[in-house]
Amino acid sequence: MVSKALKYSLAIVLSGVIAIVVLYNVGFVDKCPLKQIDIEGNLKKYDQTKDPELCAQLNDKISQFDDSCKGNLEILDCG
Repeated sequence: MVSKALKYSLAIVLSGVIAIVVLYNVGFVDKCPLKQIDIEGNLKKYDQTKDPELCAQLNDKISQFDDSCKGNLEILDCG
């Protein structure tokens, strides 16, 4: 049998995860840092592969990020 303490701990953790997901979707959690982390991860992948299709996708993401988050990331030269 599962102890009461474990049940309560699991309920608290699950409630916290649900609260974070709801706040993120409603817009109370700032999405810009998460978008920047995603772009930086993709930039590392692009540096390794030099895939032109990935470059074009990254330029779209960077442009959207700069517009919505007032960022200053530079557009890549895909040539």
